[in-house]
Formats: sequence, C-alpha cells, structure tokens
Amino acid sequence: MKKLAFLTLPLLLSACADSPQERADRARKAFASHDYRAAQVDLAAALEANPQDTALLELHARNALAMGDGVAAAASLAKLPEGQRPADFALLSSEASLLKGLPDEAIATLGADMRSAAQRIRALALLAKDDRSGAAKSFAAGAAGKPDARLLADYARFSLMGADIRQARALADRAKAADSAMIDAMLADAEVATAEGRLAEALSAYETAAKAYPGNLAALAGKAAVLGDLGRTGEMDKVLSSLAEVKGGGQVAYLQARAAAARGDWATVRSILQANEGELADKEEATLLYAQALVALKQPEQARAKLQPLLTRNPGSATLRRELAKAQLAAGDPRGAVETMRPFAEVQTADAEDLRLLAKAAQASGDPDAAKLAEKAKFPSAQAMAATLAQADAAMKQANWGNAIAAYERLLAVTDGKNPLVLNNMAYAQGMVGNKSKAIEFAERAYKVAPTSASVLDTLGWLLVESGKDRQRGLTLLRQAAAKAPGNATIAGHLQSAEKG
Repeated sequence: MKKLAFLTLPLLLSACADSPQERADRARKAFASHDYRAAQVDLAAALEANPQDTALLELHARNALAMGDGVAAAASLAKLPEGQRPADFALLSSEASLLKGLPDEAIATLGADMRSAAQRIRALALLAKDDRSGAAKSFAAGAAGKPDARLLADYARFSLMGADIRQARALADRAKAADSAMIDAMLADAEVATAEGRLAEALSAYETAAKAYPGNLAALAGKAAVLGDLGRTGEMDKVLSSLAEVKGGGQVAYLQARAAAARGDWATVRSILQANEGELADKEEATLLYAQALVALKQPEQARAKLQPLLTRNPGSATLRRELAKAQLAAGDPRGAVETMRPFAEVQTADAEDLRLLAKAAQASGDPDAAKLAEKAKFPSAQAMAATLAQADAAMKQANWGNAIAAYERLLAVTDGKNPLVLNNMAYAQGMVGNKSKAIEFAERAYKVAPTSASVLDTLGWLLVESGKDRQRGLTLLRQAAAKAPGNATIAGHLQSAEKG
C-alpha cells in the first residue's frame, strides 16, 4: 500500500499542474496588466512545451523588451519565421540591439524608417554613441511627426540631461496627452516633477506607475528616491525591501546606501557602494556618498582620492569642493582645504556654512587671513541673505517646493530661527510635499512668534484640519484668520472647505 501511495503521488501532482495552454493564457493576461515578471514565468513554461509557437515567441520578445532584456528578446525574434513576423519586427529587433549595447546594429536595423517610433530608437542609439547633437535632431524630428508617447517621454528625459526643465515639462505633458497610461509617460512626468522640486507630485506619479506596472524597477526606485529626498526614510526602506528580488544593480544599491546614510550607518554605506563600485563608476552622487562614508569611517585619504578627479572635471561644483575640503581637513591637510575652499571667500553670496569651513581650515593651517575669514563667517552677508531669500521666493512662486525648502533651511541655519515669514513659508512648502508632521512643527513655531498674523493662522489652521491632527483647533484658527483678513480668498476657501468637511 505504501508503495502504491508513493507511485501515485507524481500522477496526482501532474493532474493538478496547469497545462501549457493555461500558462500561455495566464501569461497573456499578465502582459496585458503590465505584470511582466509574472508573464515571464508562465511564458517560459508555455514555450518549453511549444518552442515553435510563433505567437508565444512574439509575446516573449515583447515581454522581454518591456523588462529591458535585449538578449532574450533577440533570441525569440530570431526564431520567428520570415513569413510570420509582426509588422513592427524591425523596430523590435532594433530595440533589442540597443538593449544589448549595440547602437550601430540598432541604427542599421532601422534603415530609412523615419516614423516617430524609429526616431526614438535612433536618438537613443546616437546618445549611446555619445552623439548628443544627432540624438537631439532625431528626437526633434520624431516629435514633429505623429505624437508618440514613448518618444516624447524619452525626449523629455533628454531635455532634463541638458538642464532644460521648461522644455522637459512641455514634452512630458505632451507624452501624457498622447498616452497617459503608458509607463514611459508616467515616469517622465515624475522625473520632471522631481527636477521642478514638486516632490509631492513626483511621488504621486511614481506611485501611480508602480500600481499600474507591478514590480517596475524605475517606478519603485523613483518612489524610493523621492521618499529619501522628503526625509521619509522608514517608507523608503519599505519600498527598497520590495525590490529585494529585482535585479536593480547599481540603481537600487545606491538607494540602499542612501537609506543607510540617513540612519548614520556609514559602514553599511561603504559595504554597499564597494560591492557595486563598477556599476556606479559613472554616478557622481554615488562617489560623493562613498567619500562621505570614508571620511566618517576615518579613511579620509581614500575619500580624497575619489573626490579630487571629480572636482578637476567639475571645478564649479560647490558640493564637491565642500566635501573634498572636509576630507582634506580630516586627513590633516588644512592648507589643501583652504585652497579648495578659497573661491568662496570672493563670493558675496557664499553660504555661511561654507565660510565657516574655510575659516576653520584657515585657522588650522595658520593662514594669515584666518582672523578676517573667521569674522566674515560669523554672520552671513546681506548679499547672501538677500540671494537666498530671492531663491526661496522664486521657488515658492514656481511651486518648486524642494528648492524652497532647501533655501529656507539655509536661512534658518544662519539666523535665530524666529522669522515668522520664513517659518510660515517653510511650513507651507513642507505641507505641499506631503511632510505634514514637519509642516505642522514649523507652523507652530511661526504661530508662537506671530500669533496674530492672518497668514500664520491660516497655514497652521489648514494643516491641522487637512492632516486630521486637531480639526477643532484648526477651525478656530481659520475663523480667526478669516476675521483678520476678510478679503483674502485663500483663507476664505480654506475655511469654507474645513466647515464643509
């Protein structure tokens, strides 16, 4: 009896297994719902049973391209008989070549095709060949034709590379108008919103993309990055944990290192970046983070070796100068730190933080200008304060909340932190990026300094109502604000919405 039970077990398991047709049907459904990883599993099983099925081979190729796997896509495309190839076979083959790192082959496969979809691949291939001028021409030619969401989205990213945020926004909006449900359009919108400092909108766009395209690396990595920018490291860690099974390479590794840095775990930062050094070689921010970790772990000489070549290539970077000077000081080279930071002494709008670092290096090196630099570093110049305020004001008007927050942080760091305008605007900007707890904290500080200001009452009141933290107190504050400024439409609108809710 025992032997019979043992022999029938495989038969029972076989009877319960899905048939190749069922796996194929499930793969088609997964592909249609953009769950490409799930589709890949079922396609592999279905093709094992029917390796010459042209419909399955084509679907496998398209699914592989959606996952960024040019090798697998090319292999399936090569198996399609010439008479049974889809109409866009050349485009599919060209994109597979591009993903395989063969831009010349990709361009050759396109031939004389000048449609927008072909121009997109041609532009990306030229970009891979470092022909930015040629890529720009192909993108522009494609954008002038019939609207293609993928081309417009990639053109928007290309514009961001050239720091043309205005053009990038226009292109991202056109991509959304052409096909708002396409992942490329969603990601371009999120990336441009991040560049614009509209972090709440960027986070929302990434979340929408991640829900519509389960497991999409770019969407999840983008979401994690924005959460990190917002200081929401706990939520960032949760997103990163969901990427544990995704081969994200350097992109995910860098985000993991950022999260570790936010926790002050510099040993983990070094370990992660060291293990992925090859893949992150061209990512300047990763090298910068690596150097910061090395300084924190008492290895400043190694940090200097990483930072000096970057500063040589980009001498105008204030961030690189700052971090290199810190490494030089830690390595016992204050004179080198002075030379690195000296350009800030001539800048009327230099941040007080940079001036203090320069003064510290000058004092340690015995520089004859040390006393003068120390005096200058005590208080920010009127020009520096005015410049920072102007930057903050411009960012607020442009709804660039990320830049506004950064500017207000610099102002608060060099003042007594009691300016109600700065505190109130900081509260508003933090609220707009979704950091409600921080927003309320700054609004409370503004209220403590200026409890009769209609603007301050409105900001704190609306945040308390909107967050649900203290609705009754929020209503009271909004009514006080409305009484003090009866003609203010924004305050009236907040009060009306609060009373309705």
